[in-house]
Amino acid sequence: MPERLAFDPIYFADLPIRQYQDLIDLAQLAVSHSTTDGLFPALAIHLRHSVNFDFITLGLYDSKTERVSEDTWKVGQLEKRSESVPVQTCPSGCAWKNQRSVLVEDLATESTLPVFLESLRQLGVRTYYVFPLTTRRRKLGAIGFGSLSVIPRNDVSREFLRRAAAMIALFLDTEGAASEGLVTQSDCAQAQPAAEPGPKPGLQKFDLDDQSTREDAFHEIVGNSAPLIELLRQVKTVAATNATVLLLGETGSGKELVARAIHRLSPRAHEKLITVNCTAIPTELLESELFGHEKGAFTGATNRQVGRLELADKGTLLLDEVGDLPSVTQPKLLRVLQCQEFERLGNNRTVKVDVRLIAATNHDLHRSIAEGRFREDLFYRLNVFPIYVPSLRERKSDIPALVRYFVSKYASEMKKSIDTIPVETIDALVNWSWPGNIRELQNLIQRCVILANSPVLRVPLGELRREAKPAAAKMSQEVERELILEALKAAGGAIGGSSGAANRLSMKRTTLYSKMKKLNISPVDFQDK
Repeated sequence: MPERLAFDPIYFADLPIRQYQDLIDLAQLAVSHSTTDGLFPALAIHLRHSVNFDFITLGLYDSKTERVSEDTWKVGQLEKRSESVPVQTCPSGCAWKNQRSVLVEDLATESTLPVFLESLRQLGVRTYYVFPLTTRRRKLGAIGFGSLSVIPRNDVSREFLRRAAAMIALFLDTEGAASEGLVTQSDCAQAQPAAEPGPKPGLQKFDLDDQSTREDAFHEIVGNSAPLIELLRQVKTVAATNATVLLLGETGSGKELVARAIHRLSPRAHEKLITVNCTAIPTELLESELFGHEKGAFTGATNRQVGRLELADKGTLLLDEVGDLPSVTQPKLLRVLQCQEFERLGNNRTVKVDVRLIAATNHDLHRSIAEGRFREDLFYRLNVFPIYVPSLRERKSDIPALVRYFVSKYASEMKKSIDTIPVETIDALVNWSWPGNIRELQNLIQRCVILANSPVLRVPLGELRREAKPAAAKMSQEVERELILEALKAAGGAIGGSSGAANRLSMKRTTLYSKMKKLNISPVDFQDK
């Protein structure tokens, strides 16, 4: 059993503090138990305390028998009920096969239930949530959370359970607790039957939540600030439509990540997302890149070339830096938006396409229109659903989570162990203005990880010119409190010693005591009972 599992900070970063602490506790449970028989009874009690469920079901796909092995633990009982069932007759098999969550708030009120849920209703189950257990390497099975009473559904508890399922999947994959019968992603795809046209009868009323799509959509977007939450709300709203989206915001603020999220959450998610940077491609070649050309259309055109618009047919086209689109190309793009058609260079035949367009720019297009550099009619065609992507200065409360995310990402890539980020480092990073936005922060953290030769992240604070701002002190205090609570949790309430909270925070014990007194934090609350 390794000393610790390398759980990605994204599991914790943007949850409310209570759910954040519950997931930390769950991670500690996983580390302290070497088998599912040891972990799941304790997990059942923990989740009963957090979200009031009565039992947990672990269903793992067995590739040898092509069945699901299900174990069920009730709260407060060490014994489990075990059975092997066909994939199509159990919720775990449905979630595993389709890689989609099954979420039913009240089985008693549903008029039509598939067989695998009808049997649960006969046992008195009212609320039942099932989430796929999937890691980057494997699709293991599914985990179900059941209650004999109705538990009103809310986004916070559902998101908590999704992340708990993701952590449990990582535990099972890492420890090999389910090594018998596990299959790879490709094996799983081969085992699944061909997709059927349309939903099955009896499933229409259920919230079949596409977990893999949602996690893929937002896995690079870290944070829980109000501006980011509003951004993601708009993304979810527009993604389901075919509306043209205009992403506005500063360079480096993450507009391309937002475009990817829109595509991944859209009905076109299984088609291509094609990107064209209107600044990076020379003006004389941009039309050819967009619309394609025939052999001999111009000097150097030795072969026929399909343009990016045709490549994006049935999918999504991202026009990055659309504010720099040359004036000669703008009317041709306008025609594509109006009629979904164009001609290749050197050919008069009209090509029809079905493309969803997302445009992104850091320019003030109203000013560009006034200066005659951008067509007003094209602007109105692009501006169907504008989304403003906030700068990092506008979402400073996300900086600690982003720092942890990038540290984890690059430390994992470089096979380094970095588990301590000093408070003064976070404080300096929060107070810096970040003119280069998230890209600047990401590059700085990557450089620091490259240079790291100890478990403590060292940042050249001299490079960050502090700027006094009214909210800086308040923000620093909030960040400081969060980091101290996290360190105390990990240290079991211990202040001193090599594994104590003070050492984890790279500060003196007396300094930590002073800060805890100021923030009204007691170490007793975190000591093992």
